[in-house]
Amino acid sequence: MKICMYNVTVAIKIGGIETYYWEVSRELKSLGHEVDIVTGNGSNIKYNDIKLSQFDFTPREKIFNLGNRFRKWGERISFFKNSYSYLKEQKYNVFLVHKPLDFFVCYFIKRISPKTKTIFVSGGEDFYGFDKYFSKYIDFMFAVSNDNAKKIKKRYKRDVKIIPNGVDINKFKPNETDKKNLRDKYSLQNKKILLSVGRIVGWKGFQLIIKSLIELKDFHYILIGDGEYIEELKKIAKELKLEKRVLFLGMIDNQELPKYLNIADIFVQPSIGHEAFGITIIEAMACGLPIVASRNGGIVDILKSSNSGYMFEINNTKQMITYIKNTYKEKDKFSNNSSQYVKDNFTWKLCVSKLLNKVKEIKNDS
Repeated sequence: MKICMYNVTVAIKIGGIETYYWEVSRELKSLGHEVDIVTGNGSNIKYNDIKLSQFDFTPREKIFNLGNRFRKWGERISFFKNSYSYLKEQKYNVFLVHKPLDFFVCYFIKRISPKTKTIFVSGGEDFYGFDKYFSKYIDFMFAVSNDNAKKIKKRYKRDVKIIPNGVDINKFKPNETDKKNLRDKYSLQNKKILLSVGRIVGWKGFQLIIKSLIELKDFHYILIGDGEYIEELKKIAKELKLEKRVLFLGMIDNQELPKYLNIADIFVQPSIGHEAFGITIIEAMACGLPIVASRNGGIVDILKSSNSGYMFEINNTKQMITYIKNTYKEKDKFSNNSSQYVKDNFTWKLCVSKLLNKVKEIKNDS
């Protein structure tokens, strides 16, 4: 099959959606499918052997500010206008999008090639005023978690199948050598270490962990990622006189990330905004890390039966602190459970197998 993976940010940003596109494309290619990632011009190229068709677009920051949704919409339209001539020349069997903001593109794809099967794999919501109208040009909808599926079903009154995200278990795995080397590098030998990875925005809740270090006196905290909220987090750490116990490492390339995950004792995901899934959590689990996370969206699907740590109620810092202390006491047991659970439930091979099986059903029904 000839498959288009369409999303403006794949070569621009590093995040869960971008990881999905790269890893699913690589798995599809390994199975003999022709894959074309259509994305914006950027330099974050994860795999050079995947076909990448890049086009200019107007970044949302340069669009007149009538609200964030308007800016995102404008960004998407500018990208589509520049990629449309190319898309017209292609005859895809499958056209995959990740955002309702791109539903309108599926309308044009259907006009170009009515037999192309359009698929929406939801990595979040991003609903807008007329996405319901364009949703009729989507042949099939997937969600990454039960919570995510409920929201999509409610919005579009459609059947939604669940296909969780995956992780590359050949890359993300426990490594004691990496742990020792990095602890030596940052002078963290014999320290109790908490770690988080993600885009640095307020709704991720990283500020809760920094503030909790006042009570978690024996712990250090490492934060990997970049974003608009990072200066505020540094300010909080400074005001609380915790600079020596908080290490901001900035953005780490995904190829190097497994090494840095191995440095930690516990991975903490304190999100206070909605999490559709949480790829960083299963990447951490694959490296054998116990998890302490907020009981939030798709995180519940990942952790509810994993016996890999604890979930605390959103914004409940007191409960989070208690669970961090308890998890550290049981970290060896949780560590073994984490890595095995991911191998059994969350690989990209499993993800793509489920996706292809559903695509075959669609083809057979058409």
